[in-house]
Amino acid sequence: MRRDDEILLSKAVQALKADEPDAAQISASAQRVAVRIGLDAILDSVVDLGDVAIEDCKDVRRLLGSYRAGTLSKTRSLMIEAHLHDCGSCFRHAQSESGTATLDWSAPKAARVPAWHLRRYSWALAPVCVLLVTAFFVYRAYWQVPPGVRAEVQSINGSVYRISDTGDRLLKPGDKLAEGDQLRTGGGAHTVLRLSDGSTVEVNERSVLGVGARGHNMTIALDNGAVIVQAAKRDSGHLYVKTPDCRVAVTGTVFSVNSGIKGSRVGVLEGSVHVMHAGVDSFIHAGEEVATNDNMSPTPVEQQVSWSQDRDKYLALLAQFSILQHRLEAIPYPRLRYTSDLLDRVPAETLLYVSIPNAGDYLSEANKIFQEQLKQSPALQEWWNRGHAANSANLDTMVERLHQMSQYLGDEVVLVGVRQANAPGFALVADVRKSGLGDFLRTQLPVSASTSGLTVLDENALNTVVSSQTRSGGYAVIGQRQAIFSNNLAILKQVDAQLNAGASGFAGGAFGQQITAAYNRGAGVILAADLHQMLTSQSKLLHAGHSNEMAINSSGIEDVRYLIAEHREVNGVPENHLNLQFSGTRQRVASWLAAPAPIGSLDYVTPNAALAVAMLSKDPKAIADDILDMALSSDAQKNNLAETEAKLQINFRDDLAGNLGGEFLLAFDGPVLPTPSWKAVIEVRDPERLENTLERLTQSISNLDHEKGAHSIIIQQSVVGEQHFYAVQDQTQGRIIAQYTFSDGYMILAPNRVLLIEALRTKASGVSLSHAATFKASLPRDGNENYSAIAYQNLSPVLAPLLSHLSGETAATIQQLAADARPTTICAWGKDTRIEAASDSHLFGFDFLTLGTLIHTGNKQVAANVRE
Repeated sequence: MRRDDEILLSKAVQALKADEPDAAQISASAQRVAVRIGLDAILDSVVDLGDVAIEDCKDVRRLLGSYRAGTLSKTRSLMIEAHLHDCGSCFRHAQSESGTATLDWSAPKAARVPAWHLRRYSWALAPVCVLLVTAFFVYRAYWQVPPGVRAEVQSINGSVYRISDTGDRLLKPGDKLAEGDQLRTGGGAHTVLRLSDGSTVEVNERSVLGVGARGHNMTIALDNGAVIVQAAKRDSGHLYVKTPDCRVAVTGTVFSVNSGIKGSRVGVLEGSVHVMHAGVDSFIHAGEEVATNDNMSPTPVEQQVSWSQDRDKYLALLAQFSILQHRLEAIPYPRLRYTSDLLDRVPAETLLYVSIPNAGDYLSEANKIFQEQLKQSPALQEWWNRGHAANSANLDTMVERLHQMSQYLGDEVVLVGVRQANAPGFALVADVRKSGLGDFLRTQLPVSASTSGLTVLDENALNTVVSSQTRSGGYAVIGQRQAIFSNNLAILKQVDAQLNAGASGFAGGAFGQQITAAYNRGAGVILAADLHQMLTSQSKLLHAGHSNEMAINSSGIEDVRYLIAEHREVNGVPENHLNLQFSGTRQRVASWLAAPAPIGSLDYVTPNAALAVAMLSKDPKAIADDILDMALSSDAQKNNLAETEAKLQINFRDDLAGNLGGEFLLAFDGPVLPTPSWKAVIEVRDPERLENTLERLTQSISNLDHEKGAHSIIIQQSVVGEQHFYAVQDQTQGRIIAQYTFSDGYMILAPNRVLLIEALRTKASGVSLSHAATFKASLPRDGNENYSAIAYQNLSPVLAPLLSHLSGETAATIQQLAADARPTTICAWGKDTRIEAASDSHLFGFDFLTLGTLIHTGNKQVAANVRE
């Protein structure tokens, strides 16, 4: 049927194209038009000049001579003038014939497309492939909805129902719940579910919940009521329990969740869980509980599980885990390291240095305490035999191996990357505390015909091995002072020889001194890279073309020297610091980040903003000079820019960049539906001159040829009180693109005037993001009063209003995201020869599962409904 309709439509279109009016019809139509617009002579003109009727641009240009000579009738002259007003091509043709043209408005010639050389761009193929593969696995892990049922009813006591659009239906043991199904227990009823991942859920009376899955994750959405969850062990993903105001994330433990009118309460019987609510992260352990409302007084975990049929077992287990938890907390973590025996002995050619602590003692002591407690407690033994005994031998073996191996090694393990002629080489290095490591490795990781194992060599055997010799598995060289692990024999020989030779001078060099300073501050994890040498070596290996080298040199990136990244925990609080250093004063792109100073644009952002990114830059005119120098490498490109500026009647550097200050901000501050409430704040030097430039630019664009798909843009001005507002309108589509205004040296842009007025009021009231307690609390602990750039996110306030427009699983997900979102801030500052960044928070602590639900295609219809 569809094919027949297409054939009929095609025939109709062809018939319309072939149906041309005759002279009589044209004359009658012209007469009717003439009567309406008051030009009675139009009919005579058409009749007298029938053979030269004006039908297209060719006819207009044929009459231009008569038009300029004044021999055409008034009617014809009006028609010519109207056409010249609408047709830019004929207008330029008329001006060129009259000699009044001042600019060449001809269509620009297509530039020659540079030839694509696979060899030149082959370096980009690997990152692209990595991104594609990563995107695929992220989709599989976080977004893909797995097939199959979500849960099966194991036992029922009382009335339990499946809630669906078709009505409620009583459930019985063996029934299954699919994606989107909800379960409700009646008064006095209880049920036990077994999830598809092996977890079990005991459900109390008058509870409503659903079970869903995305990728490797499963989610129990508890609308109200109480559950006790025994989470199965997982190799990947998490089990989540979500209530209207919190989310619990686990990978294998026993805990209870109670969701009521006042809020939610989470208690842990075994292990530990991660609870997120109201932007706060809480890690609670066995015997502990957390409530989402301060009005809820603490309740012992024993009381929270008193309704369970297995309460006696839970109480006994809870007591044992409480004891175990306190004993484990008493184990000291690896201490911060302030010196390193390896730093001064690694090869002078080291370009990468990564240091991590030796955690063997901690693992050993934790395993010892657990085994002791397990022997003494029948409750722990029952729990262990129920779901963990099968892996007991493997776990004990692994922990014991790590423990034993760590006893041979020093306080840290260091990964070194060394420059070589063909490709960089890598090795793991550690000090050796005592002899016998070689025999231990040969016993635990033997080489055989069926397993690759680890080839263990002493230093005498290493000298007899040919570097070109290859075999499966890795190599280890065990010396008197150090152990070295690598899959590259040449690297093994190089690193071993240098370590035995003593001080290499690396620690005293410029790169080594940066690492020494990191140790002096207390080392947790250190990552240090000599980026300049890495980029130089990589460029030689890839045979970079002349154009690529010029682009790098002109960008200022060639002056980069070192990257030093540090992570440590002090009293349980994470500290992250990054230092990017340059060989001298930062140049070109590297210099765009300005020195720290107050960021006034934050005063226009409310404390409820979901995201705000602000930065200070150097003089925008200087940035424009850098961009033009990098982009315009030939006279032809410079001429093209000059022609474009002439057509638009502006100078990009002086008229645009010259009117801007060095402060820029972009924020999402307000509702996200139906249109995201974004706002941009830009520092300006001369608002009046900038506005004149924008007016001239839009007018010049409108005067250009309107080819297919082109848009006519105008700026409309209005005044509210004493404040001037400007609307950028697309006349072609009949919509407003954005609106802006000026205030106290800033240009504020937003999709509508309401947001502009809100920004002005926020600044006037002083109740802004820059003064909010949550924002200040998220700033890193350092000696800076100001920063050069700030990236802040807090999803909780902005997502809550979405709930009135959504329902079902999407609403639950967004509600949970609003409850879980924790404010986080990354701050950066620019110095003459370096750029630093720091954060005391876990960066952007929301997961792909929640974001995947937010951007699900089904939400587009929700946005459309809100818009209507």
